[in-house]
Amino acid sequence: MLTPPEQFGIVEPGLYRSDTLHPSHFPFIRSLGIKTAILLTPELPSRAMSNFFEENNIRLIDLALGSWKNNSSSNSNNNNSSATDGQGQGASSGGGGSGAGEGASGSNTASSLIPSIPAAPFQTSWWKPLSEELIKDGLEMVLDAKNYPIIVMDTSGIHEIGTFMGCLRRLQHWNFSSIIVEYRAYAGNKARYVNEQFIELFDVDWITLPESLPPWWIEQEQMWREEEEEREMLLCQEAEQESRRNVERQKLQQQLQGN
Repeated sequence: MLTPPEQFGIVEPGLYRSDTLHPSHFPFIRSLGIKTAILLTPELPSRAMSNFFEENNIRLIDLALGSWKNNSSSNSNNNNSSATDGQGQGASSGGGGSGAGEGASGSNTASSLIPSIPAAPFQTSWWKPLSEELIKDGLEMVLDAKNYPIIVMDTSGIHEIGTFMGCLRRLQHWNFSSIIVEYRAYAGNKARYVNEQFIELFDVDWITLPESLPPWWIEQEQMWREEEEEREMLLCQEAEQESRRNVERQKLQQQLQGN
């Protein structure tokens, strides 16, 4: 039986949200074919969750810690480390090369533990649930079709992720009232006004769209542009009609004054 996480939700095709995963959720998550997992909270993932991602070749991005973990690169580093160990042992059996072999092995082992991006937590203002930098980086990852399917997670599945998804909805041109309705649908009585305020004030112009956008984004943007063009056309027609009415009023006033 497949058991989804309590706060699991489908945001868009191939884009999911969730709270922390537990072993009982793994079969369900595996069925989604997830390629990338993004963590928004600074807590380190559990060993079980890390092992699950590695076993299923899921790229884990711990965004709040500023650390990235690419399983393919980790496996490559491990293979290089093993090869170096073998060379060190061979040199040792040949005599005189033990120290060099052990030194190279230690160096590779240490380098495999260093993330590809230096670990440095994003700094936030005292009232902000997340930093603008984290939201920017996360949204640009979510809008990159190369990362799909994606699951975005935080500890509770409510606060950080609710703020993050609210900013995404802003970028999708959602009405702010609709954004808050969705946020509160997940948050319930745990909703925070400060999160809603952050969503409202977030500057969506700061986001740089990647070259490869997901199909759902392209389709929605096209629909939005068509609606905007139609709205502008209607406004122009209304302005022209109002202009004609004003001209007719002026003519009528002139006729009345002439009589």
